[in-house]
Amino acid sequence: MKLKIQGMNKADKIVFSRTLKKAELDNTRILEDNIAEEIKDMKRRAENDMTILGCGSIVTLFAQEGLIDEYQILVNPVILSDGTPIFKGIKHILNLN
Repeated sequence: MKLKIQGMNKADKIVFSRTLKKAELDNTRILEDNIAEEIKDMKRRAENDMTILGCGSIVTLFAQEGLIDEYQILVNPVILSDGTPIFKGIKHILNLN
């Protein structure tokens, strides 16, 4: 487990926030506007793969913009009384293989 945490700490990270002004984690950058365009630009320049941890409106936005190349969905067997669908608000069909 310690190696995974060290890897995460050393990795470049992006936080999408309209309210956060300073990131507490090392190697962390905050994006608040034009995030789809920023990610498109980063993908063009990227030497390594990028990973989205979490879900919600960011995944929906990136899916609609065609920015996600591969989905790996982890199912955590916890039952909650309520939740948000992964692709809530998606406006078009995603042809997944």
